[in-house]
Amino acid sequence: MKDYYNAILRKSIIILFLSFGLLFAVGTVIVWKYDLSLWFAVGFSVFIALIQFLIGPAIIGMVYGVLFDEYDKYISEDVLKFIEESCKEYNIPHPKIGIIKDGNPNAFTYGHIPRDAKLVVTTGLLDVLNEEEQKAVIAHELGHIKHYDFITMMVVSLIPMLLYQIYLRTKDKKADAKYIVGLGAYAAYLLSGFLVLGFSRMREYYSDNFAKEVMGNGEYLRNALVKIAYGTASREKNKNPKASCMAFTNNLQNDSWMLSTYKLDDNNKMKLNLMKWDLKNPWAKWYEINSTHPLTGKRIMALDHVEIEEDEGSTKGLGSFLLDAVINMLPYALAIGVFIRTSLIKEIGFIDFIKGNPLYIVILGGSMLLRYYYSYGKGYEERTIEELLSRDDASPIKGIPTVLKGKVIGKGIPGLFYSEDLVVDDGTGIMLVDYRQPLKILEGLFGLFEADKFQEKEVEVVGWYKRGIRPYFVCRYIKIYDDKYRCYNYLLTKILAYGLVILGLCIKLFIN
Repeated sequence: MKDYYNAILRKSIIILFLSFGLLFAVGTVIVWKYDLSLWFAVGFSVFIALIQFLIGPAIIGMVYGVLFDEYDKYISEDVLKFIEESCKEYNIPHPKIGIIKDGNPNAFTYGHIPRDAKLVVTTGLLDVLNEEEQKAVIAHELGHIKHYDFITMMVVSLIPMLLYQIYLRTKDKKADAKYIVGLGAYAAYLLSGFLVLGFSRMREYYSDNFAKEVMGNGEYLRNALVKIAYGTASREKNKNPKASCMAFTNNLQNDSWMLSTYKLDDNNKMKLNLMKWDLKNPWAKWYEINSTHPLTGKRIMALDHVEIEEDEGSTKGLGSFLLDAVINMLPYALAIGVFIRTSLIKEIGFIDFIKGNPLYIVILGGSMLLRYYYSYGKGYEERTIEELLSRDDASPIKGIPTVLKGKVIGKGIPGLFYSEDLVVDDGTGIMLVDYRQPLKILEGLFGLFEADKFQEKEVEVVGWYKRGIRPYFVCRYIKIYDDKYRCYNYLLTKILAYGLVILGLCIKLFIN
């Protein structure tokens, strides 16, 4: 019964936290509707940001099930001594140490100021890294505490909010100079979002450098950034250890820890071909611009002081990148065309537009089908994670149809009780399995009531390997024993696309 009420409490807290975002949106509308002063709007934005900053750490601790009274059962005395000595040497307040019992390797820090900082690691991280690598990861997190990154990022994240308020307060005043100010503020608002992300990436490099200073060199952090599966190898008897690993990113207030798996050979040397995607693929550059964290390959190169050369590899995949982008964006572009004609220009109503342009509707449906079959092809073959990670032709649009077999070792977001995504270990590496449904609530229900039954079970996952800021596997269905858990959002997309084609043809043949 206690667990039930704890779950209810967690859900209530999440709703409360998300409500502040809704409150900001509603408050912004009120400020604009009743023509309140700019200073009131700015004050309101600052108030919302401060409230989120103040209650955020408490929410994280409860929602992610962090245990603060059992860390000494999992973390070695040597590592705990390292934390204590490093804090003394670098004048860092000793953080409160927490544990999340989850096989997904993860670590993060959170808090308000250094004096109340919390440093959390998962049991999965402790399983796959040796003690020196654990120290390097912890040193990276201590760097975030020392550099006041909690406060710094809160202040920086205020900039887009304030610029947006300035835009709203001036965008309709075309008769005076305030209109120009409003346009400038809106442009700055759009740009500032990318600048905030860039600033966050810079803080990651800064903490990497701090860890390198604490450890005396970048070797252990580099290995930790690359290595994931000594724990996997130890479960396979009579096999030499092989390592694969994830890209360490900071806290759950940002991107969480992104799985970005690479391999080490038996001599602990990186196979550089597995970094090619991060360093050369055009999609990698696009995703990094939109991420709070640098690409793993670039972080490793920075630790080694190796300059990243731009050669023909950067343009070799440009054709595939452009094809992916065009096929992915074509349905959106056509849909926007309908919206502009019917809502903005208002030349014609929506129903009249459909009746008068049946071929346009057919083309729209056809573009959706093109994207569907391009992205989610058939011809599923059984592949290992190591094999998938070696594919430098992977993209976030065109999936590689695959059958993946392995053991579920954790959730996509460690400790998050409603996390629907799973992490699978097949003995050669680990992979995030992306479970999708047409409605988010269905994903949440799966995370709440079904995901736990997969833990430490052998599964077969059929779907498509893709790669964005991190490698991931898009699930078509998961098979455990004789039960199948199917994702239906792809089916609905296909039905909608065929429906538009049939609708357009029927109008053309029988009405026009």
